Amino acid sequence: MLELGEAEWYGDVPPDELHDLIDAVVPETNRRDALHARLDDVLASKSPTRGWDLAKVFYSALLDYSEILSIDFHGTQAAKRLDLNQPLELEGRFDLVIDGGTAEHVFNVYQFFKTCHQLTRPGGLMLHTNPFRGWLDHGFYNFNPTFYWDLAAANNYDVLMMVYAELVPTRMVQLSSREQIVDMARAGELGANANLYAVYRKDGDPPFTVPAQGFYAGALSDKLVRAWHELR
Repeated sequence: MLELGEAEWYGDVPPDELHDLIDAVVPETNRRDALHARLDDVLASKSPTRGWDLAKVFYSALLDYSEILSIDFHGTQAAKRLDLNQPLELEGRFDLVIDGGTAEHVFNVYQFFKTCHQLTRPGGLMLHTNPFRGWLDHGFYNFNPTFYWDLAAANNYDVLMMVYAELVPTRMVQLSSREQIVDMARAGELGANANLYAVYRKDGDPPFTVPAQGFYAGALSDKLVRAWHELR
């Protein structure tokens, strides 16, 4: 598992709720008990890495990873200080690459998404969550839905999930098609601050391909073409 940006628990979900999560998703008694003990130790800790340690417990419960590598200039001492604007050379490739809100902070987004592609093994997963609307000066970029759909089409990714999400109050809508976000926009259902989540499966091992925007590539439905003109 590779984190591009080391995840930290920010506290918007009470950490004690991780105990309920562990009980819900971990069936093996020994692993469940070990995770509860690990969580209790982290919650009692005054360590400056407490937020990152809580995130690791969360990942351990959900993903049961055998190895995790993090890249972050502002993470824990365990994270590698590598410039994601540049090509990376790491040993091996990963079953899961997570961009938990890092791409928008990297100016060279071309290289960032190429790196995600290259470091994911064939059949592996990529998870991206980045700003869509709002988030004033949070990073260099916000990403539109067409970015994720066109990236997937160009690289033959299986789109396992696309989700529209608002943080306050929490609201999540799974998107089954490109058209759905247009319907939400016309209905006034897009919030001022929102993220998009994309989960891809990498099919095979082709070289990374830069996408053409769907509108200019003639890949959109008539409905989306009309929306491109009308929702400007």
